[in-house]
Amino acid sequence: MQIETDNKYNFLYLFQILSIDVVLGSLAVGYLATRVLNVAANPYWWIILPLSVWVVYSLDHIIDSTKNKESAVIIRHRFHYIHRKPIITIVVIAALLSITLSLFFLERQIIFFGLILSVITVFYFISIYLLKSRKSIILQKELIIAAVYTTGVFMAPLVWLGKLPSHPALLIVFNFFVLAWLEGVMISWFDYDNDIKDKHTSFTVIVGKRNTRRILLIIHSILELVTIAVLLTTSYSIGFYALVITLIINFLLGLIIMFPNSYLSINYHRLIGETGFLLPALIIFF
Repeated sequence: MQIETDNKYNFLYLFQILSIDVVLGSLAVGYLATRVLNVAANPYWWIILPLSVWVVYSLDHIIDSTKNKESAVIIRHRFHYIHRKPIITIVVIAALLSITLSLFFLERQIIFFGLILSVITVFYFISIYLLKSRKSIILQKELIIAAVYTTGVFMAPLVWLGKLPSHPALLIVFNFFVLAWLEGVMISWFDYDNDIKDKHTSFTVIVGKRNTRRILLIIHSILELVTIAVLLTTSYSIGFYALVITLIINFLLGLIIMFPNSYLSINYHRLIGETGFLLPALIIFF
């Protein structure tokens, strides 16, 4: 597969454009989930989880790439269209491997919930393909992808727990859902001009760039205050440190949208945003 060279950091370029950073982030968040809930993960889950996350994100990029094809302004979409044949082949293999491993090695309850999640995901992909530029605020991809990502990561650990988790644990799950959404919307804020050119209806395109930044700053502030309030009433434990990690991720994402014109924000907002989801791996030290 011939690689485009419109980015001088080819390895980093491919690392991001193929969503490998997202996959590694899902493993980090998954590890945090097992530690917080104090469950032993099925060894095969560590293969199924990254495969499933990569398939969902890659399918999203492939579908987006069909809109403008080689003329897409957004490099990620253009790359996925130009190299669609090998990427689709790998996506099919990854999906079949994930399904096979799930059917043979995961618990029935996880398979059942996984099927429901898969149906919702397929419905989403069909909807965005059919609706194209008529996508609504309810069916906007940042929200759906955040929900699918969070559910996919925490579903199995919650099933293994077998009971309602503690309030701090529930807040951790909620925080990651909101953070995944905030990160997606933040990227759409920076991609606003390109989305307009490519006629993609992201959250920012629907709501407007000024309103989106205001919404992001408000939600970042609320999430920060709520998390700090809970931390003040939570004893030192694995859940406490997990909440601190979500606080740090929220702070990093908030800084980017608070100072969007800084050199780091303009050039590395996506890298910083995705790298933030690797921080849950730090829970290994607690």
